[in-house]
Amino acid sequence: MNAHTGAVLLSAMRTLSLNGDTVHTEAPTIADLLAERGYDTTRAMACAVNQQFVPRNRWAQYALQPGDAIEVVSPVVGG
Repeated sequence: MNAHTGAVLLSAMRTLSLNGDTVHTEAPTIADLLAERGYDTTRAMACAVNQQFVPRNRWAQYALQPGDAIEVVSPVVGG
């Protein structure tokens, strides 16, 4: 079974990369990590894990693994 799609989520401290910074978290999913880190998920943004885009509707189910590299990007408006 692919660890990122497993149905059972265990609470454990993970070391991840978030936008290039090392973070330590117990957040089991992308949605939990974003909430823990204070992201306003009502705003437009996109996430990728290990350089693979993850659709917003999968954030609550996508299980994070130690060593994952998460990138969160938001559109820039203006010029």
